[in-house]
Amino acid sequence: MKVSLLLASTLLLNHVNGYKQVHNPKEEKESTSEEQKPWFRTIYSTEKEIVTPTVIDGVTFSARPPATSNGLEPWISLEKNGRPKTINPEIKNGHTKRGKPDYSTYFKTVTVRTYSYEELKAYNMDPNEVHEEEYFIDEDDTYTSLNPVMRCTPDNYFNKGLSKDISSEPFCTPRENSMWKIDTTYFVSWYTRFFENEHSGKVAENVRIHLSYVKEKASDKGYHKRDIPGTFFTSEWIKNIDGIYAIKPEEDWLQGQYERRIILSVQPNYIPDDEFSPLDNGVLLYMILGSKVSKTTKEEWALADAGISDSKWYYIALTMPAVAVVVFVILYFFLQLNKGMRDFSDVTNNSLNKKRRVLGKFANMKKFKNMKNHKYDELPTYNKNKGKQS
Repeated sequence: MKVSLLLASTLLLNHVNGYKQVHNPKEEKESTSEEQKPWFRTIYSTEKEIVTPTVIDGVTFSARPPATSNGLEPWISLEKNGRPKTINPEIKNGHTKRGKPDYSTYFKTVTVRTYSYEELKAYNMDPNEVHEEEYFIDEDDTYTSLNPVMRCTPDNYFNKGLSKDISSEPFCTPRENSMWKIDTTYFVSWYTRFFENEHSGKVAENVRIHLSYVKEKASDKGYHKRDIPGTFFTSEWIKNIDGIYAIKPEEDWLQGQYERRIILSVQPNYIPDDEFSPLDNGVLLYMILGSKVSKTTKEEWALADAGISDSKWYYIALTMPAVAVVVFVILYFFLQLNKGMRDFSDVTNNSLNKKRRVLGKFANMKKFKNMKNHKYDELPTYNKNKGKQS
């Protein structure tokens, strides 16, 4: 709740329109040229199960584990925008480099057991004393072990917001202000145990993903005043334990524009639709038609920091020529009114005199030392009638 209030206050939101569900698309399953065949396994000691692998953007989920493991099996990391990246561990100097992530106790359940003196009979324990000790119970990894993508934990949270002082919980990917291109698959990842019902103490069993438009005005940019007009994408209910969901933006979502500002949010099943707000722990993104060729310059970043961007900058750019024309018109009339009082002869004479300065005697100049001197009457003369020298 505290994070939600911080995000809302940072965005300075005037109001949020009611949530509306536009459509419920099903997750798109992609395939590769290599066919992934179903396989079976025994779970919970006696139960048989057929597992069907699924390939999404080259990442195979629920693949058959290798018969033996040396800890060097490839695993999938996620870039800041949610794109998958294959990591191949290796051994250097006896140590494993780029090995699978260690999740510590983030997915374990802590329990406290109390021991009496009669149970322990410790020599340094008083007969009336009890001893409490914490134990961590491993989660059921029957299905999470088939996920090759790194899981989201609080260690991989990032800071978001205008001052970068708000935790991204529950998201690890994508990072705030990431760009999602049309027809490219991105993986949303979140810390599953973040969604714990404060009333029951149970972690949400199911969640669904929402994408909502963010309406921005040029005058609002830099001040984070935004309005959420509605949700345009809603996933089906998925198991929260997976902690990952693949999304491929569609061109229709841009509504004819090159770029749209959107917010990504996750709704747990214990929050009703009418009580859910996309701004609660949401992440702001850019959805674009394609890659931008030009890079943002320092001047553009400076304008953005000053709150000058988009149409506001266009207004300034259009205003500048008009101002220049007015200045030139005023300058022209000023010069015409004062043309009779303009006399620059003193400036011209000073400039010419500087050019006529004597630099020294010709006889002392290196260039003219060996030059033979002639009398004036021996020098060539100019004949005006013939227009040539004689």
